[in-house]
Parts: sequence; C-alpha cells; structure tokens
Amino acid sequence: MKFLPLAAALALAAGPAAAQTAPGSVARPVAQVNTTQSGQPILLPQGPVQVTVTETSVPAGGAITPHKHPFPRYAYVLEGALKVTNLDTGTVTMLKAGDFAVEARDQWHSAEPLNGQGAKLLVIDQTPPGQVNMVRKTP
Repeated sequence: MKFLPLAAALALAAGPAAAQTAPGSVARPVAQVNTTQSGQPILLPQGPVQVTVTETSVPAGGAITPHKHPFPRYAYVLEGALKVTNLDTGTVTMLKAGDFAVEARDQWHSAEPLNGQGAKLLVIDQTPPGQVNMVRKTP
C-alpha cells in the first residue's frame, strides 16, 4: 500500500508526456536561419525586449512602401505571394504562403503582392520596450 502514492504520482506525471506524443501531433520545422534576407547576422537588442506580433494584409494591386527596420523583424507568409525588393542591395526575393523571412535590418526595402492577389503576413518584431520598428522612407 505504501507504493500507491508513488504509483499515483507517476501516473499524473506521465499524463502530460503522453499528451505531447499523442498520435496525429506533428511538429513541422518551418525555418532555421542565422542571417537576414540580405546576409546580415541576426542581432537582438541589448537589455529587455518587447515582442510585437502583427497581422499585415496587402491588397491586390497594393504595396508595402519603402521602409527599413532598426531592430529584428520576422515575417511568415500566411496567404498569397510577395516580391520583396531591397533598395540598398538591388536584391529581389520572392516569398509565397508558408515561407519565413528575417527581414533586412537598416536597409530600405519594399514589397508588392504577386499574381493579382493580395497577401497576408504574420510579422514579429523584437524591440526595446516602447520602440517602433518601421521607418518609412520620405520622398
């Protein structure tokens, strides 16, 4: 009888582990990168970091006007396809639904949806608390 509490504790501990390996659960790696789209190392802000997650929609015929990011920005394409043009390097990158990108840091770039369709992105910024991560280029 003195083993009953131990058996109960083991059964409770095994519950979460069993749930993590349940049949049908799939973890599919999306990306593993250590540089931005333009080859820069990914450098995080020093000190406390604020994470901001935004869903960005670009309508068909629309565009994301020239801008740059002083801090790390990550984008996952949820829908559609985009052509991203780095205005500093001249590099053009095509992204489609399911693609992940670490955007260039402190380099001017723009984007436009492709194929006559809009695009939707999940964007993640890492900034010092209270800082914004998009600087728009003025004409």
